[in-house]
Amino acid sequence: MNKLSSIKKIILPKDEIARVYSHLRDAGKRGFEGVALWTGNYLSEDTFEIKNTIIPNQKTYNTEGGLLYIVGEEELHRINLWLYENKQTLISQIHSHPREAYHSSTDDSFPIIARMGALSIVVPDFGFRAFALEDWAVYRLFPQKGWIELPFKNTESLIQII
Repeated sequence: MNKLSSIKKIILPKDEIARVYSHLRDAGKRGFEGVALWTGNYLSEDTFEIKNTIIPNQKTYNTEGGLLYIVGEEELHRINLWLYENKQTLISQIHSHPREAYHSSTDDSFPIIARMGALSIVVPDFGFRAFALEDWAVYRLFPQKGWIELPFKNTESLIQII
């Protein structure tokens, strides 16, 4: 079993949420989605603590089909080196949508993180609303199932905000 799949509790500092929301709002002011990554360390076999927010270099687009962001291969390589050098694990990507929070077919097909047990979080309204965990659409990657949206009660027990 992949180690991320065994995580039952993720400790998420409010400061890391604030960093992400600042980035999402900046992108949203320009009419674009934004993406960020959360990294950290295992505290035990089933507990993970988020320690860092990475705002990757990203290109944003407004196309006929909608909004999208792209993180290029050089940036992904840089992030992977940083993770290795800093002994960190990538656990989640988090990005914004202009209105509703949901996982689009593009989100399903082209995630930055594709390890079983990882999270993909979507924030509505470009993050302009005050933070509320219940506003997030939280997806977890499962073998043979793909990205599955977690019911709020599961999200609430999984993500512990400090």
